[in-house]
Amino acid sequence: MNEALCSVLCGEDMWCFDTEGRHIKFNEDGTGELWCRCNFNYWIAAEFKWRRIESSCNQTEIPRTLRQARENNNAKLLGQLDLDMTLSKQLPKWTEGSTLKTSTMVNEHSLTDDAFRPKSYAVRIEKGNFVEPSSIGFLPNSDKPRFAIRLLFDKSPYPPRSEWKTPDGGPDTGEFWDHVEFVSRCSPDLLKEGKAMNELTTGGWYECIVV
Repeated sequence: MNEALCSVLCGEDMWCFDTEGRHIKFNEDGTGELWCRCNFNYWIAAEFKWRRIESSCNQTEIPRTLRQARENNNAKLLGQLDLDMTLSKQLPKWTEGSTLKTSTMVNEHSLTDDAFRPKSYAVRIEKGNFVEPSSIGFLPNSDKPRFAIRLLFDKSPYPPRSEWKTPDGGPDTGEFWDHVEFVSRCSPDLLKEGKAMNELTTGGWYECIVV
């Protein structure tokens, strides 16, 4: 089960909060990329390392907010993984020669050393009918691209506010540390199925309860 879920996690080209520049990618070799671009400013463009760890939560435990989401939107829960992730200061290799090399804002220029320490996360993957989290509450529902799968984190893969050197301004406006929901697999046919599931209930989870 965990191997199959890892295949889903790594099988997508990217998981997006916003397809314009806030997304995360997992590779099968235990590497990945985290991107944070907002209003043409790059804050994070970094490789990271990840690995699956043994679950610390009983399989009968479901976070309260996720349980409510399932009850309200009928999304199919594919499974949960516990991960260790370590963000690096290294730009993705394919960006070599780009202007990111000379940026005074990206990665370590905006983040403290604590942002690059190992962190643990729980992630869940759902199948359903979703819109980009960044678009929730904006534009008519019928105008929003639809996505077939959703990735939920227990806490954001973006560093918390305390790990930004100067959060005033762009980071505070974007509140990147609150991004816990990402979508993938754009599926235009889902527009025919009505309102997106995450327009009804959004977000990750913050506490586990036994059901």
